[in-house]
Amino acid sequence: VVASAAVDSAEIGLEPVYPHTNPERTRLLAPSEIEEALQTLPGWEAKHGVLFKTFTAGSFRDAVALIVRISYPLERLDHHPEIRNIYGKVYVGFTTYDQGKQITALDVETALAVEAALQGEVTGGGH
Repeated sequence: VVASAAVDSAEIGLEPVYPHTNPERTRLLAPSEIEEALQTLPGWEAKHGVLFKTFTAGSFRDAVALIVRISYPLERLDHHPEIRNIYGKVYVGFTTYDQGKQITALDVETALAVEAALQGEVTGGGH
């Protein structure tokens, strides 16, 4: 069983390489805005500055396929989550380093794109 807890990537030596260039996309969200966003993101949680969800896949291969499928909108949006694949469970967590590891409009936009990709829809914007 995978714990649905946020992990600080700095603990394992991962830090962002470059900042996002559009300040509106990385606008910090107020707690009320995060709660509103969670209403449109079933199964997602927000804790400790991370917007995250743990998906269940049938097997290791299914989990890897899920990761590949969501990689397309992640690349289009140029926002990459922390991803963990453990025993058919895939943890996806978004935070914006440019804003002190807090939840931003970009995190919500990208989480929505992940959900759409898993429903077979194509989404994603850019800078």
